[in-house]
Amino acid sequence: ALEAYEEVLRIRRAALGDDHPHVAWTRNNMGNVYKDQGRYAKALEAYEEALRIRRAKLGDDHSDVATTRNNMGNVYKDQGRYAKALEAYEEAL
Repeated sequence: ALEAYEEVLRIRRAALGDDHPHVAWTRNNMGNVYKDQGRYAKALEAYEEALRIRRAKLGDDHSDVATTRNNMGNVYKDQGRYAKALEAYEEAL
C-alpha cells in the first residue's frame, strides 16, 4: 500500500505543489498505514505534515484537521502516551 501512496504523493506534489490539500490527504493515509504497521514515528511525521497543510489551507475548524488530530491521538494511545492522546483528542473536538 505504501508504494502506491508514495507514487500518488509524487504525482500530486508534481501536479499540485507541496501544500495542496490532496497532498495532505495522501500523507494522512500514509500515516494510517504506518500506524497499522506499528511504525509510530513515521506515522506521526506523516500526520504532522498533513496537519500543517490542512491547517494552512483549510483552517483550524475544518473536519479534515480534526481527523488528522484524532489519528495522531490514536498513535499516542497505542504508544501508551495517554496525556498526549487526550490532548490530541481534545484538539479534534
